[in-house]
Amino acid sequence: MLEQTFIDVTVEDAINKGLEIMNVSESQVKIEVLNPGKKGIFGIGRQNAEVKLSIIDPEVKREKTSIPIINESSDNNRVDMSEEIAPEEDIDTKSNRKQESVELVKDYVMQIVAAMGYEASAEIFYKNNSEVIINISSAEASRIIGKRGQVLNSLQVLAQNYFNQLEKGFTTITLDIENYREKRRETLQNLALNMSKKAIATGKPVKFEPMPNYERKIMHQMLAKIENIETYSEGREPHRYLVIRAR
Repeated sequence: MLEQTFIDVTVEDAINKGLEIMNVSESQVKIEVLNPGKKGIFGIGRQNAEVKLSIIDPEVKREKTSIPIINESSDNNRVDMSEEIAPEEDIDTKSNRKQESVELVKDYVMQIVAAMGYEASAEIFYKNNSEVIINISSAEASRIIGKRGQVLNSLQVLAQNYFNQLEKGFTTITLDIENYREKRRETLQNLALNMSKKAIATGKPVKFEPMPNYERKIMHQMLAKIENIETYSEGREPHRYLVIRAR
């Protein structure tokens, strides 16, 4: 595994910094919190958070190939197939194991939410072979989401890290509640389009407020479709921000 340690104000900031520097997604790394950090009192005793990100090696499947042994003493030169091909793990078995791991992750998230003092339930949806969505339902949705999704994002990091400990391979765990992810995506896309028009009209760069790596990525992808606009990020986490500029 390729491992790197990152330090920042909060655990989430340190993780986002690591993901951007290593150019990977959460599903591609195992995350270990070395130090959760401390806020301190009036700045006294404050400690930054420290995390270690380890890139998960792709699962290497080794097939045991059999070599037919010719029995020379036989008149018919019959082939001895005493060495058989080692059977691969059944596809259904892998699928069932993955589903069991996802169920464990869902239960893990629900335990954390309950410990926060909120009643909630969750359903699992398999978007495709590489992405699983755990959709949470709760009367306290706004509190579980947090300001600009900070609480939900932190829960998602924990869920992804737990899943990576259970399973090999690349699978993204996405936590959602009341369709927040799609609403946030639409908000960011509309904001990006509006600000791109401003950049073209004024001829001046437009700078956004700091936002997480994956949100900047949504805006980068949206504006990549516009020919006379370019985007780039500036600053360091957790204060890294997006800039739109007319070409």
